[in-house]
Amino acid sequence: MSGLKLALVTGGAVRLGEAISRRLAEAGYRVIVHANSHIERATALAEELGGHAFAADLCDISAIDALFESIDSLDGELAVLVNNAAIFHGADPESVSLEDWNRQIAINLTAPFRCCQLAAPRIRSAGGGVIINLLDVASMRPEKSFSHYAATKAGLESLTHGLAVEWAPRIRVNGVAPGVALMPDFYDAAERAEHLARTPMGEETGAKAIADAVHFLIDGPSALTGVILPVDGGLSSAW
Repeated sequence: MSGLKLALVTGGAVRLGEAISRRLAEAGYRVIVHANSHIERATALAEELGGHAFAADLCDISAIDALFESIDSLDGELAVLVNNAAIFHGADPESVSLEDWNRQIAINLTAPFRCCQLAAPRIRSAGGGVIINLLDVASMRPEKSFSHYAATKAGLESLTHGLAVEWAPRIRVNGVAPGVALMPDFYDAAERAEHLARTPMGEETGAKAIADAVHFLIDGPSALTGVILPVDGGLSSAW
């Protein structure tokens, strides 16, 4: 092997994922940008960063397995997994269909778990590394019409703690929990103002702060495992 450190970022082509991909590339990692519908953007970003882009539907376990088989063909060793990909669809709890529920569970919880399963032996064989799960402070206080989404993030938070204990010391497992990082495009002006009013810092955290936090938990103190780092402008402290 060449000694290159590979970092896989799921959903790594847009929004927070793009910022994380760029930050890890700056830190010296060869970034693998995963995407599904945004594969053209992933390909362009990977070319810019000197990395790689792969497409996979995270609802399909066989596609996740194939993604890791593709990684095995690359020059380098997998040292970092960032489970960033997620979907965020609001609905009144009584109107959430089982199809919608299952899709949220598949992408937000089952896929990260499968990625962790497949990454673990590869990271160990590389001498150790780090897994980062993107969470949400709303898992502690679900917002109206997003209880089903918050439940998936609460499950991923629990998984983060559990794997941190089971896989130490070779693999550190941490989580970053944004608050109002980048508001969804479907929020109107009133919704945006309401969210900012509840955030002590009074502004969106922004993608860079999340990417910096992810990098800190990867290349920061080696004692950091099982850490859930809120990067939320004080939102969770104001509850």
